Amino acid sequence: MKQRFSALDVRATVTALQQRIVGLRLQGIYDVNAKTFLFKFTKPDHKELVLVESGIRIHTTDYTRDKSITPSNFCMKLRKHLKARRLTAIRQIGMDRVVDFEFAVAAGAHAEGTYHIICEFYASGNIILTDYQYNTLALLRVVHVDADTAFAVGRTYCLSESRGVEPVERAALVEFLSKAGPKDNLKRTLASFGAFGPALSEHVIIRAGLSPTLRIATGLDLDPNSPQISALVEAYQEAYDIVIRLGREVSPGYITYMPKLETDDDSENVFDEFNPWLFEQHKTKPHDEYPSFADAADVFFSNMEAQKLKVKAHQQELAAEKKLGAIKSEHEGRVAALERAHRKTEEQARRIEINLEFVDQAILIIRQAVAAGMDWKELEELVRDQQDQGNPVALRILKLNLAANQITLELDDPEDSDDDSSDDEADVDQNDFSGALAVDVDIFESAFANAQRYYNSRRQAGVKHAKTLAISSQALQSAEQKIKTDLKATKVTVTVSQSRKPFWFEKFSWFISSDGYLVLAGRDMQQNELLVKRHLRGGDAYVHADIHGAASVIVKNKPATESAEAIPPSTLFQAGIMSVCQSRAWDAKIVTSAWWVEASQVSKTAPTGEYLSTGSFMIRGKKHFLPPTQLVYGFGFLFRLADDESVARHVRARQQRQAIMEENLRTATGAGSEPTQATDESVPLEAVGDDSVTVVSGKAPAEGGAMDFSAARKKYNLEEIETAAVDEFGEEDKTPAARSEGKRQISAKERRDMRKQRTTGDAVPVPPVPVGKVGKKEQKRLDEEAKFEKSQQKQQQQQQQQQKRGQKGKLRKMKEKYAEQDDEDRELRMALLGASGKKDIGAILDSSRSAAVVEAPEPDVEADAAAVVPEPLPPSIVDQFKAMDVESPVAEP
Repeated sequence: MKQRFSALDVRATVTALQQRIVGLRLQGIYDVNAKTFLFKFTKPDHKELVLVESGIRIHTTDYTRDKSITPSNFCMKLRKHLKARRLTAIRQIGMDRVVDFEFAVAAGAHAEGTYHIICEFYASGNIILTDYQYNTLALLRVVHVDADTAFAVGRTYCLSESRGVEPVERAALVEFLSKAGPKDNLKRTLASFGAFGPALSEHVIIRAGLSPTLRIATGLDLDPNSPQISALVEAYQEAYDIVIRLGREVSPGYITYMPKLETDDDSENVFDEFNPWLFEQHKTKPHDEYPSFADAADVFFSNMEAQKLKVKAHQQELAAEKKLGAIKSEHEGRVAALERAHRKTEEQARRIEINLEFVDQAILIIRQAVAAGMDWKELEELVRDQQDQGNPVALRILKLNLAANQITLELDDPEDSDDDSSDDEADVDQNDFSGALAVDVDIFESAFANAQRYYNSRRQAGVKHAKTLAISSQALQSAEQKIKTDLKATKVTVTVSQSRKPFWFEKFSWFISSDGYLVLAGRDMQQNELLVKRHLRGGDAYVHADIHGAASVIVKNKPATESAEAIPPSTLFQAGIMSVCQSRAWDAKIVTSAWWVEASQVSKTAPTGEYLSTGSFMIRGKKHFLPPTQLVYGFGFLFRLADDESVARHVRARQQRQAIMEENLRTATGAGSEPTQATDESVPLEAVGDDSVTVVSGKAPAEGGAMDFSAARKKYNLEEIETAAVDEFGEEDKTPAARSEGKRQISAKERRDMRKQRTTGDAVPVPPVPVGKVGKKEQKRLDEEAKFEKSQQKQQQQQQQQQKRGQKGKLRKMKEKYAEQDDEDRELRMALLGASGKKDIGAILDSSRSAAVVEAPEPDVEADAAAVVPEPLPPSIVDQFKAMDVESPVAEP
């Protein structure tokens, strides 16, 4: 697999870079790693990224990579001298793998202030910054060739030792081939001939009709006039033409793949080589062609980087899994050891109980010997002698540990038999301690006491085993969490991904409406100016609002559409929301309306004597006002498609979604019904204003017009919004939708009369409202108003009824005393007392009589003759007072 650039690759890359980055300014230098640097060249609305890896490669890239957070010292040095400088030239030094970037000043390349970046792509490579005289100012690494030659700061970089490319002469070729060894073949020998490189040399051999593995000493005729030499000379002439052509024009790039094995039909293609020419040896291999060699190199190395990072990340994951597996194995081993110790202790206690007499006898013998003062070594020799003599007790004593007062006995289980076998798990566990078992016994305790000691140890081991099992899951979870945290902190993130070229409209605020229209808004005054001047075309709609800070929004219409009236109302409504939400209405929470006009109504020409500032425009003609705008604003996520297969699957996703929306709209409005014609009774949403000229500055409202937004009204539930707006501002709803549904809305005047009726008690005629025709929102609002007015009246009555101290009891007594007195009685009594200001009682009586006559009902002439006449009522107190006045004697004067 090819790993680095050849001289021919460098030549093709330099030719491509001369057309792509010469004349651009170097705006940024970033270090990807210690040997790889990213150079960012830009001009207005265009940028190029050049990736330079010392000793390996140089090419433009369309892939994004993570950069170092803190730049290196060498990167800071490059930024200091080259930031914002214009690249004036780039060239290859001879036919070597050396590239010279020149940043010259206006006075010329030989004037002071010119800098050079020299990139070497042979051996370990180097990147060197020099001045106009090629004196080294900074370099990536210091190289000492010999005692007198070195690449270091302050030294002059030598360009005279570079080699060039020349046509091959027959004599020189024969002389070079004659120096080959007896085992050298053509491919290995000609790879170092001239400056053509291994790939082009192999191409020459195949074009000459020879085999690359042909041995020169035995299979090649070195006569200058031989057909083989002539064929090689002709092939080298073609190779020279290829080199010259690669230095003059941009050539396509080729990536070849390794041949697949028969068993690997489903595997992915593996990269093999990248070349600026499709050589003869690669024509039979699977390969891909790219527009330029730089693109091919970018794809090749970027995929190799991604694969390396994936492999490294996979290795880290495997290491973490291995570490976690080791922890689990260690924990399981510890639990198994505790369980085995628990069972072994129980088995030792059981063996002591089974061999109780033998254990007591062995303890007694050793205890007596120790009590007799026998030396420990003599006792061991005695036991050994008894074992040699075949003493059954001595034979089962394995070891004496008298320092700890213990002896080790070999105890058998008489119940064990070699013939019995069982497949049960319990029998398997039992067989772990089958046969003789070594048991430590204390010589100063009895056999029962030793068995009890083992049982106590078994109980402690069981408790420890239970605790270990109880915390095992928590311990494993903590270990797993810690390993995951460490892996996350040190994990290699695969960040080599192909960058997406931004669209032209992404510099503005934008969205795609529900109807598939592109809506754009400026972020500031300069962008508003640019948006209208450069991107507003005939057929587009300009949307704005008469409030400070409202954005200038344009709706791009479909091609070949001359009028903005073809834009759906929902799209215009959404554009109006965008304009209003970016204004002061967002902070003040003001519900207002936006408006839209045709593109031809927007002008930058100011009236005579006036001046339009940046971002301001003249609006001539009628404005179409939109419904009240909802202060609802959001943002969306865009998901980039990674490969061509995904793009193919989603290429018509928007068209399909649009078709579904249209079908749903037809279903909701009634499919197959003919569109209804507007009648004379229909009232537009907003009256269209007269012709006017308005300056769009976001300060003064202007007259305007509107259109029918019935579809948008239904979709965005604008009926309730407008009802709330009418209630707040006291305007009458005249929408066709409200009239068509048969609902009668109460006007502001009628509502004020109703309020006046509640407060004064006067009867005000109110037009009847059909039962069940008032909307829920309207009924709820009326109930709230009535409740509020009742509370206000109650509060006023409470304020009027606040009495002075002591009057409350007096009023209560008066109420009890005059409980049966009506208004007439009270007036007469006040007249008699002279407190009402009326001294003529007869006038009061006459007024009451006339009032009674007026209020009396008209007699019904056509009433039934058999009607029952009601009994006369007893005389009232008024009649009694009248009688008193008539019958009383008049005193003579």
